[in-house]
Amino acid sequence: MDSRGLISMDSAFGRLDVHANVKRGLHPNVLARIARIYVCTLVGLVIPLFARGFFVENLQILLPTFAAIVIYLVFALRLRSQIHDNIFGEIGFVYLTFAVAYTVFPAFSLILDSLASGIGLPILERLRPAQGELGLQLWRHVLFITAVACGYLLFRGGHRPEYRPKFGSFGAFGGAEKPVVCFLFFATIVSIFVLWFLSARVDTYVDYYTRYDNLSWIGKRVVTICIAFKTGGTFVLLTILFRNYKRYRWYIWPFVVLRVVQEVLGSLGARIDAFMILLATAVLYHYCVRRISFRKALVATLVLGLVFTAIAVVRIAGADSLESGEAAFQGQAVPVGELMAVFVPGFHLYTERANGALPPVPWQLFFNDFISLIPLVDQAEWNPMYWYADNYFPAAAVPPTTIGPIALSALWGGEVSLFVEGFVNGILFALLMRWFARQGCKWPAMTVYVFCYSTCIMCLKYSIFWHLTPLVKIVLPVVLIVFVFREGVSGNAKLARVSSPA
Repeated sequence: MDSRGLISMDSAFGRLDVHANVKRGLHPNVLARIARIYVCTLVGLVIPLFARGFFVENLQILLPTFAAIVIYLVFALRLRSQIHDNIFGEIGFVYLTFAVAYTVFPAFSLILDSLASGIGLPILERLRPAQGELGLQLWRHVLFITAVACGYLLFRGGHRPEYRPKFGSFGAFGGAEKPVVCFLFFATIVSIFVLWFLSARVDTYVDYYTRYDNLSWIGKRVVTICIAFKTGGTFVLLTILFRNYKRYRWYIWPFVVLRVVQEVLGSLGARIDAFMILLATAVLYHYCVRRISFRKALVATLVLGLVFTAIAVVRIAGADSLESGEAAFQGQAVPVGELMAVFVPGFHLYTERANGALPPVPWQLFFNDFISLIPLVDQAEWNPMYWYADNYFPAAAVPPTTIGPIALSALWGGEVSLFVEGFVNGILFALLMRWFARQGCKWPAMTVYVFCYSTCIMCLKYSIFWHLTPLVKIVLPVVLIVFVFREGVSGNAKLARVSSPA
Protein backbone atom coordinates (compact mmCIF):
# COMPACT_ATOMS: atom_id res chain seq x y z
CA MET A 1 0.00 0.00 0.00
CA ASP A 2 1.43 3.38 -0.98
CA SER A 3 1.23 6.70 0.84
CA ARG A 4 -2.00 7.56 -0.93
CA GLY A 5 -3.52 4.33 0.37
CA LEU A 6 -2.44 5.16 3.88
CA ILE A 7 -3.96 8.64 3.57
CA SER A 8 -7.20 7.11 2.29
CA MET A 9 -7.33 4.71 5.24
CA ASP A 10 -6.65 7.53 7.70
CA SER A 11 -9.37 9.59 6.07
CA ALA A 12 -11.84 6.71 6.14
CA PHE A 13 -11.33 6.06 9.85
CA GLY A 14 -11.15 9.78 10.61
CA ARG A 15 -14.60 10.43 9.18
CA LEU A 16 -16.14 8.39 12.01
CA ASP A 17 -14.97 10.95 14.62
CA VAL A 18 -14.99 14.20 12.69
CA HIS A 19 -18.37 15.43 13.80
CA ALA A 20 -17.74 14.67 17.46
CA ASN A 21 -14.40 16.45 17.39
CA VAL A 22 -15.67 19.44 15.46
CA LYS A 23 -18.22 20.05 18.20
CA ARG A 24 -15.38 20.23 20.69
CA GLY A 25 -13.42 22.50 18.36
CA LEU A 26 -10.43 20.09 18.10
CA HIS A 27 -9.17 18.60 14.81
CA PRO A 28 -8.44 14.83 14.73
CA ASN A 29 -4.81 15.48 13.75
CA VAL A 30 -4.36 17.62 16.85
CA LEU A 31 -5.79 14.83 19.00
CA ALA A 32 -3.40 12.34 17.42
CA ARG A 33 -0.41 14.59 18.10
CA ILE A 34 -1.45 15.11 21.71
CA ALA A 35 -1.82 11.33 22.12
CA ARG A 36 1.68 10.74 20.73
CA ILE A 37 3.20 13.36 23.02
CA TYR A 38 1.36 11.86 25.98
CA VAL A 39 2.58 8.33 25.22
CA CYS A 40 6.18 9.46 24.69
CA THR A 41 6.11 11.48 27.91
CA LEU A 42 4.65 8.56 29.83
CA VAL A 43 7.28 6.16 28.52
CA GLY A 44 10.01 8.69 29.30
CA LEU A 45 8.80 8.94 32.91
CA VAL A 46 8.14 5.24 33.51
CA ILE A 47 11.35 3.76 32.11
CA PRO A 48 13.74 5.74 34.37
CA LEU A 49 11.45 4.94 37.33
CA PHE A 50 11.90 1.20 36.89
CA ALA A 51 15.43 1.21 35.40
CA ARG A 52 17.10 4.20 37.01
CA GLY A 53 20.22 2.21 37.87
CA PHE A 54 20.57 1.00 34.29
CA PHE A 55 20.45 4.54 32.90
CA VAL A 56 22.84 5.96 35.46
CA GLU A 57 25.29 3.11 35.02
CA ASN A 58 25.35 3.41 31.22
CA LEU A 59 24.82 7.15 30.89
CA GLN A 60 28.13 7.77 29.08
CA ILE A 61 27.05 5.44 26.26
CA LEU A 62 23.35 6.28 26.26
CA LEU A 63 23.77 10.06 25.95
CA PRO A 64 25.59 10.03 22.57
CA THR A 65 23.26 7.26 21.42
CA PHE A 66 20.15 9.33 22.11
CA ALA A 67 21.87 12.40 20.65
CA ALA A 68 22.44 10.51 17.37
CA ILE A 69 18.78 9.48 17.24
CA VAL A 70 17.53 13.00 17.96
CA ILE A 71 19.78 14.54 15.28
CA TYR A 72 18.58 11.92 12.80
CA LEU A 73 14.91 12.64 13.52
CA VAL A 74 15.45 16.41 13.29
CA PHE A 75 17.28 15.90 9.99
CA ALA A 76 14.45 13.77 8.59
CA LEU A 77 11.79 16.29 9.59
CA ARG A 78 13.79 19.23 8.25
CA LEU A 79 14.47 17.45 4.96
CA ARG A 80 10.80 16.53 4.60
CA SER A 81 9.85 20.17 5.20
CA GLN A 82 12.53 21.40 2.80
CA ILE A 83 11.57 19.31 -0.23
CA HIS A 84 7.84 18.90 0.64
CA ASP A 85 7.98 15.30 -0.52
CA ASN A 86 8.68 11.69 0.44
CA ILE A 87 12.29 11.33 1.62
CA PHE A 88 12.85 7.58 1.15
CA GLY A 89 14.55 8.16 -2.21
CA GLU A 90 16.94 10.79 -0.80
CA ILE A 91 20.50 9.50 -0.65
CA GLY A 92 21.23 11.72 2.34
CA PHE A 93 18.37 10.14 4.27
CA VAL A 94 19.39 6.54 3.62
CA TYR A 95 23.07 7.36 4.31
CA LEU A 96 22.30 8.91 7.70
CA THR A 97 20.07 5.91 8.45
CA PHE A 98 23.12 3.69 8.02
CA ALA A 99 25.32 6.07 10.03
CA VAL A 100 22.86 6.05 12.95
CA ALA A 101 22.50 2.26 12.77
CA TYR A 102 26.29 1.88 12.93
CA THR A 103 26.19 4.07 16.05
CA VAL A 104 23.11 2.90 17.96
CA PHE A 105 23.48 -0.87 17.56
CA PRO A 106 27.14 -0.98 18.63
CA ALA A 107 26.25 1.20 21.61
CA PHE A 108 23.59 -1.19 22.88
CA SER A 109 25.81 -4.14 22.04
CA LEU A 110 28.51 -2.67 24.28
CA ILE A 111 25.97 -2.24 27.09
CA LEU A 112 24.32 -5.65 26.84
CA ASP A 113 27.33 -7.84 26.03
CA SER A 114 29.91 -6.02 28.15
CA LEU A 115 32.55 -7.23 25.69
CA ALA A 116 32.23 -10.73 27.12
CA SER A 117 31.42 -12.66 23.94
CA GLY A 118 34.63 -11.78 22.13
CA ILE A 119 33.00 -12.49 18.76
CA GLY A 120 34.00 -9.75 16.36
CA LEU A 121 35.57 -7.65 19.11
CA PRO A 122 39.20 -8.78 19.36
CA ILE A 123 40.49 -5.21 19.54
CA LEU A 124 38.13 -4.16 22.32
CA GLU A 125 38.83 -7.41 24.15
CA ARG A 126 42.51 -6.54 24.20
CA LEU A 127 42.14 -2.84 25.08
CA ARG A 128 39.44 -3.31 27.73
CA PRO A 129 38.38 0.35 27.56
CA ALA A 130 36.41 2.20 30.20
CA GLN A 131 32.84 3.21 29.39
CA GLY A 132 33.87 6.86 29.15
CA GLU A 133 36.33 6.02 26.37
CA LEU A 134 33.66 4.12 24.45
CA GLY A 135 31.23 7.00 24.94
CA LEU A 136 33.80 9.46 23.60
CA GLN A 137 34.04 7.44 20.38
CA LEU A 138 30.25 7.45 20.09
CA TRP A 139 30.32 11.25 20.40
CA ARG A 140 32.69 11.25 17.39
CA HIS A 141 30.00 9.33 15.50
CA VAL A 142 27.52 12.00 16.54
CA LEU A 143 29.91 14.70 15.27
CA PHE A 144 30.15 12.95 11.90
CA ILE A 145 26.37 12.50 11.65
CA THR A 146 25.83 16.18 12.48
CA ALA A 147 28.38 17.29 9.88
CA VAL A 148 26.81 15.14 7.14
CA ALA A 149 23.32 16.40 8.03
CA CYS A 150 24.43 20.04 7.95
CA GLY A 151 26.23 19.69 4.62
CA TYR A 152 23.29 17.88 3.02
CA LEU A 153 20.59 20.28 4.22
CA LEU A 154 22.58 23.40 3.32
CA PHE A 155 23.27 22.31 -0.27
CA ARG A 156 20.27 20.08 -1.04
CA GLY A 157 17.88 22.81 -2.13
CA GLY A 158 14.21 22.06 -2.62
CA HIS A 159 14.02 20.68 -6.17
CA ARG A 160 12.13 17.37 -6.28
CA PRO A 161 12.86 14.47 -8.66
CA GLU A 162 10.41 13.44 -11.31
CA TYR A 163 8.33 10.32 -10.65
CA ARG A 164 6.85 7.65 -12.86
CA PRO A 165 4.66 9.77 -15.19
CA LYS A 166 7.73 10.83 -17.17
CA PHE A 167 9.55 7.52 -16.74
CA GLY A 168 7.00 5.27 -18.42
CA SER A 169 8.15 5.98 -21.95
CA PHE A 170 11.44 4.60 -23.20
CA GLY A 171 11.47 6.30 -26.58
CA ALA A 172 15.23 6.90 -26.48
CA PHE A 173 15.83 3.19 -27.17
CA GLY A 174 13.10 2.67 -29.73
CA GLY A 175 13.35 -0.71 -31.44
CA ALA A 176 16.68 -1.39 -29.71
CA GLU A 177 15.08 -1.75 -26.29
CA LYS A 178 14.53 -5.52 -26.32
CA PRO A 179 17.95 -6.31 -27.88
CA VAL A 180 19.60 -4.14 -25.22
CA VAL A 181 17.72 -5.94 -22.43
CA CYS A 182 18.67 -9.35 -23.84
CA PHE A 183 22.30 -8.28 -24.29
CA LEU A 184 22.58 -7.06 -20.68
CA PHE A 185 20.85 -10.13 -19.30
CA PHE A 186 23.09 -12.60 -21.11
CA ALA A 187 26.23 -10.53 -20.47
CA THR A 188 25.46 -10.57 -16.75
CA ILE A 189 24.72 -14.30 -16.64
CA VAL A 190 27.75 -15.23 -18.74
CA SER A 191 29.99 -13.08 -16.55
CA ILE A 192 28.74 -14.87 -13.43
CA PHE A 193 29.53 -18.27 -14.97
CA VAL A 194 32.99 -17.15 -16.13
CA LEU A 195 33.80 -15.83 -12.67
CA TRP A 196 32.64 -19.11 -11.16
CA PHE A 197 34.78 -21.07 -13.63
CA LEU A 198 37.94 -19.00 -12.96
CA SER A 199 37.49 -19.00 -9.20
CA ALA A 200 39.61 -21.21 -7.01
CA ARG A 201 37.89 -23.53 -4.55
CA VAL A 202 36.07 -21.57 -1.85
CA ASP A 203 35.75 -23.44 1.45
CA THR A 204 36.13 -20.61 3.94
CA TYR A 205 35.14 -16.99 4.24
CA VAL A 206 38.75 -15.92 3.63
CA ASP A 207 38.94 -18.06 0.47
CA TYR A 208 36.21 -15.89 -1.06
CA TYR A 209 38.50 -12.84 -1.00
CA THR A 210 41.55 -14.69 -2.35
CA ARG A 211 39.85 -16.89 -4.95
CA TYR A 212 41.44 -15.17 -7.98
CA ASP A 213 44.94 -14.63 -6.57
CA ASN A 214 46.35 -17.66 -8.40
CA LEU A 215 45.38 -16.40 -11.87
CA SER A 216 47.79 -14.98 -14.44
CA TRP A 217 47.81 -11.32 -15.44
CA ILE A 218 45.46 -12.03 -18.37
CA GLY A 219 43.16 -14.10 -16.16
CA LYS A 220 42.86 -11.25 -13.67
CA ARG A 221 42.00 -8.82 -16.48
CA VAL A 222 39.22 -11.18 -17.60
CA VAL A 223 37.97 -11.24 -14.02
CA THR A 224 37.95 -7.43 -13.96
CA ILE A 225 35.87 -7.28 -17.15
CA CYS A 226 33.43 -9.91 -15.90
CA ILE A 227 32.99 -8.13 -12.56
CA ALA A 228 32.19 -4.94 -14.47
CA PHE A 229 29.53 -6.72 -16.51
CA LYS A 230 28.15 -8.59 -13.51
CA THR A 231 27.86 -5.54 -11.27
CA GLY A 232 27.41 -2.71 -13.76
CA GLY A 233 25.21 -4.88 -15.96
CA THR A 234 22.92 -5.65 -13.03
CA PHE A 235 22.35 -1.98 -12.19
CA VAL A 236 21.88 -0.86 -15.79
CA LEU A 237 19.55 -3.78 -16.54
CA LEU A 238 17.42 -3.17 -13.45
CA THR A 239 17.10 0.51 -14.37
CA ILE A 240 15.94 -0.30 -17.89
CA LEU A 241 13.51 -2.97 -16.68
CA PHE A 242 11.96 -0.72 -14.05
CA ARG A 243 11.63 2.13 -16.50
CA ASN A 244 9.18 -0.09 -18.37
CA TYR A 245 7.81 -1.87 -15.33
CA LYS A 246 4.48 -2.96 -16.84
CA ARG A 247 6.26 -4.77 -19.66
CA TYR A 248 9.00 -6.41 -17.58
CA ARG A 249 7.48 -6.86 -14.12
CA TRP A 250 7.33 -10.65 -14.45
CA TYR A 251 11.05 -10.75 -15.30
CA ILE A 252 12.31 -8.30 -12.66
CA TRP A 253 11.52 -10.22 -9.49
CA PRO A 254 12.91 -13.64 -10.55
CA PHE A 255 16.08 -11.90 -11.73
CA VAL A 256 16.46 -10.03 -8.42
CA VAL A 257 15.87 -13.17 -6.36
CA LEU A 258 18.35 -15.21 -8.40
CA ARG A 259 21.04 -12.50 -8.18
CA VAL A 260 20.59 -12.15 -4.42
CA VAL A 261 20.74 -15.93 -3.86
CA GLN A 262 23.78 -16.18 -6.12
CA GLU A 263 25.63 -13.46 -4.21
CA VAL A 264 24.87 -14.95 -0.79
CA LEU A 265 25.65 -18.56 -1.69
CA GLY A 266 28.66 -17.74 -3.86
CA SER A 267 30.30 -15.78 -1.05
CA LEU A 268 29.55 -18.22 1.79
CA GLY A 269 27.19 -15.78 3.41
CA ALA A 270 28.68 -12.35 2.63
CA ARG A 271 25.63 -10.10 2.46
CA ILE A 272 26.76 -6.70 1.27
CA ASP A 273 26.38 -7.26 -2.51
CA ALA A 274 22.97 -8.88 -2.06
CA PHE A 275 21.91 -5.98 0.17
CA MET A 276 22.95 -3.47 -2.50
CA ILE A 277 20.86 -5.24 -5.15
CA LEU A 278 17.82 -5.24 -2.87
CA LEU A 279 18.28 -1.57 -2.04
CA ALA A 280 18.64 -0.70 -5.75
CA THR A 281 15.42 -2.62 -6.42
CA ALA A 282 13.63 -0.72 -3.66
CA VAL A 283 14.67 2.75 -4.84
CA LEU A 284 13.85 1.93 -8.47
CA TYR A 285 10.42 0.72 -7.38
CA HIS A 286 10.05 3.95 -5.41
CA TYR A 287 10.79 6.21 -8.39
CA CYS A 288 9.39 4.17 -11.27
CA VAL A 289 6.38 2.34 -9.86
CA ARG A 290 5.03 3.50 -6.52
CA ARG A 291 6.49 5.62 -3.78
CA ILE A 292 7.53 3.74 -0.65
CA SER A 293 6.23 5.19 2.60
CA PHE A 294 8.37 5.46 5.71
CA ARG A 295 6.33 2.71 7.39
CA LYS A 296 6.89 0.26 4.56
CA ALA A 297 10.56 1.11 4.45
CA LEU A 298 10.85 0.47 8.19
CA VAL A 299 9.09 -2.89 7.98
CA ALA A 300 11.20 -3.96 5.00
CA THR A 301 14.38 -2.91 6.82
CA LEU A 302 13.45 -4.96 9.88
CA VAL A 303 12.67 -8.03 7.76
CA LEU A 304 15.94 -7.71 5.84
CA GLY A 305 17.82 -7.20 9.09
CA LEU A 306 16.39 -10.44 10.49
CA VAL A 307 17.15 -12.37 7.30
CA PHE A 308 20.73 -11.15 7.01
CA THR A 309 21.33 -11.68 10.72
CA ALA A 310 20.15 -15.27 10.33
CA ILE A 311 22.59 -15.69 7.44
CA ALA A 312 25.40 -14.35 9.61
CA VAL A 313 24.50 -16.76 12.43
CA VAL A 314 24.49 -19.71 10.03
CA ARG A 315 27.84 -18.60 8.60
CA ILE A 316 29.43 -18.24 12.03
CA ALA A 317 28.09 -21.62 13.14
CA GLY A 318 29.41 -23.34 10.02
CA ALA A 319 32.76 -24.81 9.17
CA ASP A 320 34.23 -21.36 8.72
CA SER A 321 33.45 -20.37 12.29
CA LEU A 322 36.22 -18.50 14.06
CA GLU A 323 35.21 -18.68 17.67
CA SER A 324 38.29 -17.28 19.34
CA GLY A 325 38.28 -13.54 19.88
CA GLU A 326 42.07 -13.64 19.49
CA ALA A 327 42.06 -15.34 16.10
CA ALA A 328 42.74 -12.10 14.24
CA PHE A 329 45.88 -11.53 16.27
CA GLN A 330 47.01 -15.06 15.43
CA GLY A 331 46.88 -14.38 11.73
CA GLN A 332 43.34 -15.38 10.82
CA ALA A 333 41.25 -12.64 9.28
CA VAL A 334 38.22 -12.32 11.51
CA PRO A 335 35.51 -10.14 10.01
CA VAL A 336 34.37 -7.75 12.74
CA GLY A 337 30.64 -8.01 13.40
CA GLU A 338 29.02 -5.96 10.63
CA LEU A 339 27.51 -3.27 12.82
CA MET A 340 30.79 -2.95 14.75
CA ALA A 341 32.83 -2.58 11.55
CA VAL A 342 32.80 1.22 11.77
CA PHE A 343 33.08 1.63 15.54
CA VAL A 344 35.94 -0.78 16.31
CA PRO A 345 38.67 0.47 13.92
CA GLY A 346 37.75 4.09 14.68
CA PHE A 347 38.03 3.51 18.41
CA HIS A 348 41.30 1.60 17.97
CA LEU A 349 43.02 4.28 15.87
CA TYR A 350 41.82 7.15 18.07
CA THR A 351 43.21 5.25 21.07
CA GLU A 352 46.53 4.85 19.27
CA ARG A 353 46.46 8.54 18.37
CA ALA A 354 45.83 9.54 22.00
CA ASN A 355 48.74 7.34 23.11
CA GLY A 356 51.06 8.71 20.39
CA ALA A 357 51.48 5.17 19.05
CA LEU A 358 50.23 5.56 15.46
CA PRO A 359 52.59 4.00 12.89
CA PRO A 360 53.95 6.24 10.10
CA VAL A 361 51.17 7.21 7.68
CA PRO A 362 52.23 7.68 4.00
CA TRP A 363 50.65 10.77 2.46
CA GLN A 364 49.51 8.67 -0.51
CA LEU A 365 46.87 7.05 1.71
CA PHE A 366 44.98 10.33 1.71
CA PHE A 367 44.67 10.22 -2.10
CA ASN A 368 44.01 6.49 -2.44
CA ASP A 369 40.57 6.94 -4.07
CA PHE A 370 42.11 9.10 -6.81
CA ILE A 371 45.20 6.90 -7.24
CA SER A 372 42.91 3.90 -7.70
CA LEU A 373 41.49 5.51 -10.84
CA ILE A 374 44.84 5.07 -12.60
CA PRO A 375 44.86 1.85 -14.69
CA LEU A 376 47.21 -1.00 -13.72
CA VAL A 377 48.08 0.60 -10.36
CA ASP A 378 48.33 -1.75 -7.38
CA GLN A 379 45.01 -1.33 -5.56
CA ALA A 380 46.43 -2.45 -2.22
CA GLU A 381 49.67 -0.46 -1.89
CA TRP A 382 48.09 2.81 -0.71
CA ASN A 383 44.80 1.41 0.54
CA PRO A 384 44.20 2.44 4.21
CA MET A 385 42.62 -0.94 4.90
CA TYR A 386 45.82 -2.75 3.88
CA TRP A 387 47.95 -0.20 5.77
CA TYR A 388 45.92 -1.02 8.87
CA ALA A 389 46.29 -4.76 8.34
CA ASP A 390 50.05 -4.53 7.67
CA ASN A 391 50.64 -2.59 10.87
CA TYR A 392 48.27 -4.34 13.25
CA PHE A 393 47.51 -7.75 11.67
CA PRO A 394 50.63 -8.56 9.60
CA ALA A 395 49.91 -12.29 9.47
CA ALA A 396 46.29 -11.93 8.36
CA ALA A 397 45.41 -13.45 5.00
CA VAL A 398 43.12 -10.53 4.20
CA PRO A 399 42.42 -7.28 6.10
CA PRO A 400 40.17 -8.20 9.05
CA THR A 401 38.15 -4.99 9.00
CA THR A 402 37.30 -1.94 6.95
CA ILE A 403 38.59 1.59 7.55
CA GLY A 404 36.02 4.35 7.06
CA PRO A 405 36.08 8.15 7.33
CA ILE A 406 35.65 8.11 11.11
CA ALA A 407 38.72 5.92 11.54
CA LEU A 408 40.67 7.76 8.84
CA SER A 409 40.17 11.08 10.62
CA ALA A 410 42.35 9.75 13.43
CA LEU A 411 45.26 9.59 10.96
CA TRP A 412 44.98 13.17 9.71
CA GLY A 413 43.51 15.80 12.00
CA GLY A 414 41.32 14.13 14.61
CA GLU A 415 37.89 15.58 15.30
CA VAL A 416 38.45 18.64 13.12
CA SER A 417 39.21 16.41 10.15
CA LEU A 418 36.21 14.26 11.04
CA PHE A 419 33.82 17.21 10.89
CA VAL A 420 35.30 18.41 7.57
CA GLU A 421 34.99 14.92 6.07
CA GLY A 422 31.38 14.63 7.20
CA PHE A 423 30.48 18.08 5.92
CA VAL A 424 32.09 17.38 2.51
CA ASN A 425 30.33 14.02 2.43
CA GLY A 426 26.98 15.73 2.96
CA ILE A 427 27.72 18.32 0.27
CA LEU A 428 28.68 15.64 -2.28
CA PHE A 429 25.48 13.69 -1.69
CA ALA A 430 23.39 16.88 -1.78
CA LEU A 431 24.87 17.88 -5.15
CA LEU A 432 24.33 14.35 -6.47
CA MET A 433 20.69 14.48 -5.37
CA ARG A 434 20.17 17.90 -6.99
CA TRP A 435 21.70 16.62 -10.23
CA PHE A 436 19.45 13.57 -10.21
CA ALA A 437 16.40 15.70 -9.42
CA ARG A 438 17.03 17.61 -12.67
CA GLN A 439 18.34 14.78 -14.86
CA GLY A 440 16.54 11.74 -13.42
CA CYS A 441 14.20 11.42 -16.39
CA LYS A 442 17.25 10.23 -18.37
CA TRP A 443 18.13 6.57 -17.82
CA PRO A 444 21.94 7.06 -17.50
CA ALA A 445 21.40 9.60 -14.71
CA MET A 446 19.01 7.24 -12.96
CA THR A 447 21.51 4.38 -13.27
CA VAL A 448 24.30 6.44 -11.71
CA TYR A 449 22.08 7.71 -8.91
CA VAL A 450 20.62 4.28 -8.10
CA PHE A 451 24.12 2.82 -7.95
CA CYS A 452 25.33 5.57 -5.61
CA TYR A 453 22.16 5.34 -3.49
CA SER A 454 22.33 1.58 -3.02
CA THR A 455 26.08 1.54 -2.33
CA CYS A 456 26.35 4.68 -0.17
CA ILE A 457 26.96 2.48 2.86
CA MET A 458 30.43 1.87 1.42
CA CYS A 459 31.24 5.57 1.93
CA LEU A 460 30.67 5.00 5.64
CA LYS A 461 32.82 1.87 5.70
CA TYR A 462 35.64 2.97 3.36
CA SER A 463 35.87 6.56 2.17
CA ILE A 464 33.67 9.52 1.31
CA PHE A 465 35.08 9.32 -2.25
CA TRP A 466 34.52 5.56 -2.55
CA HIS A 467 32.11 5.93 -5.50
CA LEU A 468 34.78 7.33 -7.83
CA THR A 469 36.46 4.03 -8.71
CA PRO A 470 33.38 1.81 -9.30
CA LEU A 471 31.65 4.55 -11.26
CA VAL A 472 34.62 5.10 -13.58
CA LYS A 473 35.65 1.44 -13.90
CA ILE A 474 32.35 -0.44 -13.66
CA VAL A 475 29.13 1.52 -14.14
CA LEU A 476 30.03 4.15 -16.74
CA PRO A 477 31.81 1.68 -19.08
CA VAL A 478 28.70 -0.51 -19.14
CA VAL A 479 26.53 2.57 -19.81
CA LEU A 480 28.84 3.48 -22.70
CA ILE A 481 28.70 -0.07 -24.08
CA VAL A 482 24.89 0.05 -23.97
CA PHE A 483 24.96 3.34 -25.90
CA VAL A 484 27.22 1.81 -28.57
CA PHE A 485 25.15 -1.37 -28.76
CA ARG A 486 21.95 0.63 -29.07
CA GLU A 487 23.38 2.73 -31.88
CA GLY A 488 24.56 -0.41 -33.65
CA VAL A 489 21.17 -2.08 -33.44
CA SER A 490 19.33 1.09 -34.47
CA GLY A 491 21.74 1.63 -37.37
CA ASN A 492 21.26 -1.93 -38.65
CA ALA A 493 17.49 -1.56 -38.39
CA LYS A 494 17.55 1.68 -40.41
CA LEU A 495 19.85 0.11 -42.99
CA ALA A 496 17.52 -2.88 -43.30
CA ARG A 497 14.52 -0.61 -43.86
CA VAL A 498 16.34 1.42 -46.50
CA SER A 499 17.63 -1.62 -48.40
CA SER A 500 14.33 -3.52 -48.31
CA PRO A 501 12.26 -3.41 -51.52
CA ALA A 502 9.37 -0.98 -51.56
